[in-house]
Amino acid sequence: MSGTTHKVEPGVKVAVRRGVLERVGVVMRIEGDYVVVRWTNTEWSDQLEFLAHRDDVTPLDGWV
Repeated sequence: MSGTTHKVEPGVKVAVRRGVLERVGVVMRIEGDYVVVRWTNTEWSDQLEFLAHRDDVTPLDGWV
């Protein structure tokens, strides 16, 4: 991030840590301690959306 702080909220582009990999997605909604993320590249997964814990989600610069 370019020195700015972004909150995890719907519409924010995020990196999601899944094991040793990170994938980029967009926050669709927040459910308590979890974030529903829609992947930006569906070729990587058979899932369109993923339920990630907030600790595994890092906001990125830019909005969708």
